Amino acid sequence: DAADRSRWCGWFKTPTLRNIALTAPYMHNGRFATLREAVAFYATRDTNPERWYPGAKFDDLPESLRGNVDVEARPYHRKPGQRPALNDEEIDDIVAFLRTLTDGYAP
Repeated sequence: DAADRSRWCGWFKTPTLRNIALTAPYMHNGRFATLREAVAFYATRDTNPERWYPGAKFDDLPESLRGNVDVEARPYHRKPGQRPALNDEEIDDIVAFLRTLTDGYAP
């Protein structure tokens, strides 16, 4: 019943991380084929937006609703040109950790 509530557009319910390495593609629109791409997106979305958005930042949302996107919480507090929240080694470390959350469960 939230379909007509535009204030929620741009917000997403965070899924469990259990078996996250098995659930590709990632993101609400299936944009990323790998877990590493998804983590890199979060680490660099605000410092290097041109890497992810060929047009305007958050171009997968209607322009009137782009203000709904969280740009204050970490790691989103960074600005274009600043050092990303994570470097490549740290991204790889997070992905390695996320892969340890695979427990073999099959629905």
